[in-house]
Amino acid sequence: MLKRLVSLIMVLLLSVSLFAALDESASRILISDIPITYGDQSFRERILEKTEGKRDPVGLVLTGGSARALAHLGVLSYLESEGIVPDFIISNSMGSIIGLLYAAGLSPEQIIEVLTSANLSSLFSFTLPIEGGLLHPAGLETLIRGVVGKDLQLEDLDIPVMVVCEDLVTKREIRICEGDFTDVLLASFALPVYFAPKEYKGHLLIDGGVISLAPVSAAFEYSDTIIVSTTFYDLSSINLRNVVTVLNSSFDIGKNQKAAADMKAHDDFIWIRCDVEQFSFMDFEKMEEMAGIGYRSAEAMADELSGIYRCGGISSSLGRDRRGYEGAIATVKNGLKYFDRVEAVSPSYTLGICFESDQNGDFRRYLNDAVDLAVDFDYRYFGFEAGVSAGFAFDFTTPQTTGAYPMIEGYLAYYPLDNLRITLESSFDFGHEPWYIPELYARQGLDWVIMTTEDLFGVSLKEAFEYRTDFQGGSALVASAFFDGWLTLDWFNPDISLGYMLVADEIDFRNMGNYLDVDVSSRFLLPPADSLFIDARVFSRISIDGSGHVPMFLSDGYTSPMLGKDADFTDAASSHVTMLSLAFGYDVPYTPTFGEFLIIEDSEVGVYCDLLIRDTTVNVSTGVELQTAVSLIGLMELPLRIRMGYDSWANSFAASFLISLKY
Repeated sequence: MLKRLVSLIMVLLLSVSLFAALDESASRILISDIPITYGDQSFRERILEKTEGKRDPVGLVLTGGSARALAHLGVLSYLESEGIVPDFIISNSMGSIIGLLYAAGLSPEQIIEVLTSANLSSLFSFTLPIEGGLLHPAGLETLIRGVVGKDLQLEDLDIPVMVVCEDLVTKREIRICEGDFTDVLLASFALPVYFAPKEYKGHLLIDGGVISLAPVSAAFEYSDTIIVSTTFYDLSSINLRNVVTVLNSSFDIGKNQKAAADMKAHDDFIWIRCDVEQFSFMDFEKMEEMAGIGYRSAEAMADELSGIYRCGGISSSLGRDRRGYEGAIATVKNGLKYFDRVEAVSPSYTLGICFESDQNGDFRRYLNDAVDLAVDFDYRYFGFEAGVSAGFAFDFTTPQTTGAYPMIEGYLAYYPLDNLRITLESSFDFGHEPWYIPELYARQGLDWVIMTTEDLFGVSLKEAFEYRTDFQGGSALVASAFFDGWLTLDWFNPDISLGYMLVADEIDFRNMGNYLDVDVSSRFLLPPADSLFIDARVFSRISIDGSGHVPMFLSDGYTSPMLGKDADFTDAASSHVTMLSLAFGYDVPYTPTFGEFLIIEDSEVGVYCDLLIRDTTVNVSTGVELQTAVSLIGLMELPLRIRMGYDSWANSFAASFLISLKY
């Protein structure tokens, strides 16, 4: 009897616990539509300070829309020109980047200047998705902190801003009015899969635009005078049978319905519908065009805006902020001007995926032409950058050397001046016999940009020392110094390089030679549409000490199976090697996409013919060439070049494949 009683009590307790758990779960679901707001009281007080309780505050809602949200810049410009400055801003997704920067004191023109100052690919990097995202915005974070400072808080902004996000932990909407400026900005556009969720007060925040395109209801909790600027999406040309498009469009159904419900619930706002629906969310390069559309869209609502309170212009504090930002923006642009980098004002760490070719980048590399696929850890702080990577090196630049082997490498870069860079790097690869003895590659480099003007001309000095050894008697050494110059004109773009090389190819460096390099190339654009072009080049390496033994390298640009991993010393010329190159190509005007996830851009196709003169021997390499760039959602580019043809030197098929992702 006692046992039965104890069993009954245990069953009752378990039932109560189960029902309590079910009740708690149901409660969480039932409150999931109730937003959580941080800094609400302070937000209200700051709005009240602006109006002094004498009028209804003017609220501005900026919607998301990825690249299309850049149209908000034109809306802000028009409102300012009419003396309308919002008392508060509520935004989500890409609209929050615009809203936050504007509230921090930047003018619409300054925001455009900041966002167009850098190559977008340099602001993002591929990362291991261990935190939930494929892209890491380390460069963008550094850029923003470089402009607004590392300690700016949302509570300090001249215009109160609320950023609307969604939380993976509570499954609720999170409204943020306080916290670190840059951290909140990064959370605002954390699009699932592309970017990792951002931690904030125990939450894991993602882009609020995945649920609500237009947070109109939030704005009406603080005022009845609301302006809503939208950058919705209605591109009819997309392929709704594409698997990625089907996934994205299925999410759009809920977002559109939620936006429609919010906007119908409040029909007394002024709706500025920016006419950018036809643009892709990846069209970041069309920033100024979309800003112009936003301006005209706001201008079309002039009658509706006539009753909005006009303060006459920006406040004196906002004006001081804008003048103060001029110096910060100039500093950031100066760093980007020379090496496409922004100095990190606080330590920055990234763990990513590196996929790069040593032949396609800023540096000249003669003794290393592998393509690396590796896991890469980078550290940046002020003028220092350092990194280590481990993975595989691939030799497929020519069919005869195709292979893959493990490698580890490290690098250190120091920028004592904005226009001066000093680098050290080394790598070990284990693709040789015996497997346990690696090959060592080491390089020291110096890059000094002597002078440059934006998109017009530049002159730089580049010095490098390279060494490779297999620790078994084989080695090579190259020391070089070059003056490089470039000029951009309407119909041709000449590049000129003049330099000195010292090359040795044995462990005791007995076979040593001194050489003069001359390299002149240009692209000639052909009318009427400038889609057709001719690339011409003259390159010569001349022995200046009479020692002969003039080597060639894969990085010299001649496509031949005779050029392998290192310098070709077995069939070297005695006095000079000279290459005359001519290519005729077509700049493809189309940018096909795969579900707006991947975009193929900057594509060129053509035919090439290279004439190689080694002393009195003449060889020809000719074939077809493709250059293009694969872009991930318009932010991360993967440039590549493929050549295929015939080489008379080897009397065989010739091919080369160059790829670059790390900058």
